[in-house]
Amino acid sequence: MPAPILSRRGWLLTVTLAVAGQRLSAHELDTTWPAERIVRTQISGVAVDSEGRVLVLNRGQNHWMPQGAFKRQKIKQPAVLVIDAATGRNVASWGANTFIMPHQIVVGPDGHVWIVDVGLHQAIEFDADGKKLRTIGGPKVRLNMPTDLAFLSDGSFIVSDGYVNSRVVKFSPEGRQLAAWGTKGARPLQFNVPHSVAVDDRDRIYVADRENDRIQILSAEGELLGEWTDVDRPVTVRFAAGSLFVLSNLDADKGIVRRLDLQGRVLDAFHTKPTGTTEDFEWPHGMAVADGGRDVYVGFTLTGRRVQRYRRAGSGDAPADRPRPP
Repeated sequence: MPAPILSRRGWLLTVTLAVAGQRLSAHELDTTWPAERIVRTQISGVAVDSEGRVLVLNRGQNHWMPQGAFKRQKIKQPAVLVIDAATGRNVASWGANTFIMPHQIVVGPDGHVWIVDVGLHQAIEFDADGKKLRTIGGPKVRLNMPTDLAFLSDGSFIVSDGYVNSRVVKFSPEGRQLAAWGTKGARPLQFNVPHSVAVDDRDRIYVADRENDRIQILSAEGELLGEWTDVDRPVTVRFAAGSLFVLSNLDADKGIVRRLDLQGRVLDAFHTKPTGTTEDFEWPHGMAVADGGRDVYVGFTLTGRRVQRYRRAGSGDAPADRPRPP
């Protein structure tokens, strides 16, 4: 059944009902995680690998600020930091001198790690230890500042292609381009910065159409099934535990994560900046969902430059014996 078009009024109503029903604070900041400040660079992506470790994608010395250009040199530091989920400590790293402006990180069904780089105009596949396996993007496939990637059940995958081409591209498991959908604009099946992409367990594709404040839902064949409008700058979308998690950056440090059912109704939500804090939580950008939705990891770019874990309220097993990281 096609996903319904949810109007701005309907969207705001569901958020209001969530607040009235005291479901807004679905997750709370876990102040014990990470065990220490891992990095002080922009963190653009977060993923969880097949062993449950948290992969943190950072931009090293190559910062990207609004209305500004980024450096075109390779990042000297390791771009991928591997964090033990239980201890919150950095246990490995890789990816030095490999990327220019890494945008998102995704773990595929086979455990391989994919990183989408807007500066290289590529999606790059690595094994779990960081060995480069193949690259999508080049003379045969002209990606232009791609943003994200997601897998369908048959092993084919979707790349949101992104800041310039304003489309989504479907590839075979072998990396051959099968189709491309979309142009720049605000009409159905048009995009204005398709910033992220997710696929559910029925192979429906969810495109975070950031500057159009909506999510467009496509079939695996590119048919428009519906749209959820006025979703307040969706930055990252991830499907987990039967729900779509949507990270929105409303304005600077006003980030929110909403969990939606597959009809676009808000089930619960939480703000990425805790009430009353004076710490910098500016510009949430990357997100990963783990343990059936119990844990949500968010990475912050611009001046936030941190990764945090939010744990479902009332789960009762957040560690409490470690000091808060500086």
